[in-house]
Amino acid sequence: MEGRCRRAPPIMLDRLLGRRVTVTVRILGQVGGRMVRWDGQVRLREPASVGAVLARAGKAAGADLLGALQQGDQPALLLNGRRLDLPSGLSNPVPDGALISWLMPMAGG
Repeated sequence: MEGRCRRAPPIMLDRLLGRRVTVTVRILGQVGGRMVRWDGQVRLREPASVGAVLARAGKAAGADLLGALQQGDQPALLLNGRRLDLPSGLSNPVPDGALISWLMPMAGG
């Protein structure tokens, strides 16, 4: 069968390329002095951590999320609706299909 390629089974591709996880990220609030509202998906190779997902999502949103944490921002950071402690929560593994929410408290009157 000249000229035809055989498609590799998905299991073999996972081993070669590494499994990927798709994570939905929602960012809402002040980040680094500007208002950010971003909803999107990020794809990373396993094992993916919350910190790695935030770095990729922040880049896509035009916001330095990890830098904002270092500057003292204290968002409510949720993984599938469960609040994470900072900064230790950044190392939590993220399963495929997870939802990470970055919510900054708002004040005013």
